[in-house]
Amino acid sequence: MNPTITKGINIAISKLFEKDHHLLSHDLNERTIAHKLAVYLQEEFQEYNVDCEYNRNVDEANKQKRIYVLESECKRLKKDFIKDIVDDDTEYMGLSTFPDIVIHRRGKNTDNYLVIEIKKSTNRLDRRFDFKKLECYTDKERYNNLEYDWGLFIEFETGMEKIKKTELIWFKEGKRIL
Repeated sequence: MNPTITKGINIAISKLFEKDHHLLSHDLNERTIAHKLAVYLQEEFQEYNVDCEYNRNVDEANKQKRIYVLESECKRLKKDFIKDIVDDDTEYMGLSTFPDIVIHRRGKNTDNYLVIEIKKSTNRLDRRFDFKKLECYTDKERYNNLEYDWGLFIEFETGMEKIKKTELIWFKEGKRIL
């Protein structure tokens, strides 16, 4: 694990807990929490742009940020992907995506540093889809060309006065780091 990135993430999360505890304890919208976290991340990663729900990809013809997943996995995830690519009789499905937070340099895919998906503990939606997105964002395979160096899933404990924990799950090169 890269100590610079973990230090910056931990400082930003600490600032969120200290300055915006209300957002977590009152279980506000994930977008609201993501925005405030992005503000603190920008302070820690000043040499990059930090954006919420950034949906552009300079390498796609339509400029949309898309992930590509095997058709069989799409059915398992029960998400509405669209048929997009057939390669050697293997079907890949495409989906436009809006990552919660990205740390990158705008306008190119060569400096996509970190992509973050967040979830609140009170959100009962399946985390597997967030994990699949992070695998695709960090995957260097043929069709997933976003090439983020790192992916991070953050689950914030919400809806309680005393917030006790935050779960961090890291991804690199299309795989979860254990």
